[in-house]
Amino acid sequence: MHTDHVKVALMGSWIVAIGALGYLAGVTSFAAWAALTVISLAPPAVMARLWNKPAPSMSESIQDALR
Repeated sequence: MHTDHVKVALMGSWIVAIGALGYLAGVTSFAAWAALTVISLAPPAVMARLWNKPAPSMSESIQDALR
């Protein structure tokens, strides 16, 4: 599985989990949902910004050089 797919799956899972927790906790006010939105979107945004692709392996470098 490519790292991009893992990254998207983790971000989506986090957002859905926080939304489900808010729903199950019975959150009804707009302010609480706004806070949950910030809590659910901030970590994935940081993760997307800081999670870099892994360095290419030796065989990938050789294949790129041969092309």
